Amino acid sequence: MFCKCSPKRSGLRPESLPGRAFHFLRLVGGVTLFLLLLSLLLPAGVECAGPNRMVEIILDASGSMDGKFRGAETKLGAVKKAVEGMVRQTDPDMVLAARAYGSQSPRERHDCYDTRLLTTFSYGADSRQKMVLQVSGLKALGLSPISYVLGEAARDFGSGFEGDEIMVLVSDGRDTCKGDPCALATKLARERENLVVHTIGLSADSMVRQQLECIAKATGGKSYFPDDDAMLSRALNAVVNTPRGMIIRKIGDGMLRVDGAGTALHTVIRAETGENVGVVGPGQPAIRLPAGIYEVTFGTSIWKSIEVEPGVVTEVRPALLRVEHASPRGNKVVELETGDEVGVISQSKDIMELVPSEYGVYFGNAVWRVSAATGARITLNPGIVSVRDASSQGHRIRTMRGEVVDTASFIAPTVPLPPGEYTIEFDDRLKPFTLKEGDTVVFGRLRHGYYGPSTVH
Repeated sequence: MFCKCSPKRSGLRPESLPGRAFHFLRLVGGVTLFLLLLSLLLPAGVECAGPNRMVEIILDASGSMDGKFRGAETKLGAVKKAVEGMVRQTDPDMVLAARAYGSQSPRERHDCYDTRLLTTFSYGADSRQKMVLQVSGLKALGLSPISYVLGEAARDFGSGFEGDEIMVLVSDGRDTCKGDPCALATKLARERENLVVHTIGLSADSMVRQQLECIAKATGGKSYFPDDDAMLSRALNAVVNTPRGMIIRKIGDGMLRVDGAGTALHTVIRAETGENVGVVGPGQPAIRLPAGIYEVTFGTSIWKSIEVEPGVVTEVRPALLRVEHASPRGNKVVELETGDEVGVISQSKDIMELVPSEYGVYFGNAVWRVSAATGARITLNPGIVSVRDASSQGHRIRTMRGEVVDTASFIAPTVPLPPGEYTIEFDDRLKPFTLKEGDTVVFGRLRHGYYGPSTVH
């Protein structure tokens, strides 16, 4: 660890030395003699003091940070502005570092190690300018490996430092990679007695808010959820000067309940150990558990960082998605932020519980985008394309951009699709039509061609 000791800190400037002595030292270049003389002139008890606080700013640059934020063009733009303001307003002797995640690899690469240290711990005008420059160059691209990033950030502080170790996590979403960030934060707080993680959430869903609050609470930190860029700047300026608060670890049992548990069973996992501790689902929507951090599975997705407290019922409220007239081949559901397929809705299973996020429901190659907020109840009622006496070759259905989304044939003459503008192919000719939610558009064969579209509401 470095030591910050300067004439300014000791209250002694070189020109305050006796004139002849200083002139002599300059002439002979007696560095050793100068240091000896300086130590004799320092007031008793003055020592070279190291920093008593180190602060690392951890910035979310995942793809979702390209979304809108009040008072700025994007969330990432608001963060850049807040960091620049914080750099100007805080004590120039504060020791700062900056780290980012999600800024190097696009989502399609599924890079769960995408993080880099933008600036190492340092202080002074030059280091501040470098931080602003590095942050200004960030682009919103990838995933959010928050758990992995917190572990890397803890290592940035090194060992042997006895002052406050402050992390400030600025994020708009949940961890989208392996690991549970709240469980890791709990572990780090036990290992490093002066470490604290403050969290700042941008446009956060209540599930994301729950995770960020859990991370901060586990380390004696504070959570902020600003509504605009001005509030974001104030929050960032406040937390860099806030040391670790009291951590209260409670003992006893609480209840974990999945609200509106549907037809599926969900495994409950103790996050700190990875142990499966039970299931919830139809007939048993709640389970009694010792206080701690847990996770609940929803298909291939995991709801992380659920804190169960003694004597309290903690509710998990997934979104519920239902598809009317599901495709005979099934409609795959993909989380848009990660690109992961989380399940398939079919005619035999037309309801699915979802972790809050943005999803795409596929009808052939057409995608119906769905925003699944905490506790939301969503029903998709696609339009139906019906071709009577369809040919054996089938009739390709395209978007107005020419992309083939599905085919109606004599084997599958009806095709469910999202509302929109389409064309359908008959004898190398394209017939345009408009499909509305819940409507059926019918085409049929005549002696000299096909008729339609006719709409059945």
